[in-house]
Amino acid sequence: MEEGKKEKKEKKDKEESKIFYLRAVSVEDLCRYACKFDFTSDTLLLSNSRLIALGERIGETQIAYYAATKESGSVLLYEPAGYETKERASFTTNTDLPNKQYINVMRVDLGKFATTSTIASKGVQLIAVEDPVDLVRAVIRNASHDEKLAHVYSFSVGAKRALGAFDVIDGLSNDRLAFFYAYTGSSKNGNFARYDYRNNVLDFVNSMEGHSYMYAKIINLAEPFPFLEKTNK
Repeated sequence: MEEGKKEKKEKKDKEESKIFYLRAVSVEDLCRYACKFDFTSDTLLLSNSRLIALGERIGETQIAYYAATKESGSVLLYEPAGYETKERASFTTNTDLPNKQYINVMRVDLGKFATTSTIASKGVQLIAVEDPVDLVRAVIRNASHDEKLAHVYSFSVGAKRALGAFDVIDGLSNDRLAFFYAYTGSSKNGNFARYDYRNNVLDFVNSMEGHSYMYAKIINLAEPFPFLEKTNK
C-alpha cells in the first residue's frame, strides 16, 4: 500500500511543471509578444510584480518570459511605434478608444509552482543557421501558413548578438524541441525584423511601415537562453 502511494506521488511530481523565468528587456517586449496586430492578443499574466508571457514548454519545464512592473491592472493599452511615436504600454480602465491594441492581463498566484534555474540542454536540439536572413525568412514563411505574425528572440551570447526561434521546420527531432539560432553581426536592437524579399535583405526597425516587406516580431531578452550561454562560435 505504501509503495503504491509512493509511486503515485513520484508520478505526480514528475508531471508537475517547473517554471523557468527568463527576463525580457521591457514590458513592451511582452506586449509585442502577446499582440497579434489585428486587435486581438494572447493573455498576459501578472504575478508578484512581474508581467509574464508563457512561452515554450521543454519537457517538464515551462518558459515564462517576464518583466518587472510597479503597475497593476486587468488591461494593458499597447501602442506600437510609428514613424514619429515610440512604442508604449500602460495599464488602463478605458477600453473604448477606437483602433487601439488592448491586451488582457490575468492576475494570478504562481507561488505554488516549482521553479528551476536552468533548462537542461538535453531537452533542446540546437541548430545553428549560417545566415540570419535564412532564419528570419523561414520563420516568416512558417508562420504565414497559419496566418500569424512570426516572432524571433533577440539576445546576447557573450559579445555576440543572436536571433533564435523554436521549431522553425518539422522533422529534425522527434523527442526534443528544436531551437534554431543565428548570429547577426550587429548589436542593434529593434521591435521587428524586416525582410526585403525582392532583394533578400534583412534589417531591424521599430515599426511595421511599408507594404513591400515581410516582418517578424522581435522579442528582446535581457539574458540568453541557458542552453546557449556557453556557445561561442
